[in-house]
Amino acid sequence: MRKNYASRSGLFLIELIFSIFFFIIAMAIVLQLFVKSHFICDNTISINNALLYTQNISEVFLANNGDFDTVKALYEDELTNLSSITDDAILLLFDQNWCSTKSSDNATYSVLACYRNEDSFAYVDIYINQYLPNLTSYIANGDYKSVLTEQGAIYHQEVKKYVRH
Repeated sequence: MRKNYASRSGLFLIELIFSIFFFIIAMAIVLQLFVKSHFICDNTISINNALLYTQNISEVFLANNGDFDTVKALYEDELTNLSSITDDAILLLFDQNWCSTKSSDNATYSVLACYRNEDSFAYVDIYINQYLPNLTSYIANGDYKSVLTEQGAIYHQEVKKYVRH
């Protein structure tokens, strides 16, 4: 009779170990899903904020008949010191919570709007990216387009406005 009780308790322990093993695997899978959903949520917040700033800059540009000075005046308090490099661009910096900052030390995101005028059209290219520490040197060299579309790009929009002379 004792052997019968011993085999039953051994079978119960093996079943308990399999149950615990199953729940550990299920917990690991669910934990990975929660972490992935957190990263997707952060990415969605970045894209939503990028679209918001792109829409704001685009609407001001189009509503003022392609006048880039109006866009610059609107964001005058938030602008970084980019005017020493070029007058045809604005650079806005944001921290990880999308709050405006002028310091590049705690900048996480950047909004760069570059203006150009060709023929009878005025253009503004808006680049929303993860902040690159040497972004101003890329702007000064004029090779910011390739860098911004390849590294940390969140959103890019070109706005075109017919300007009557």
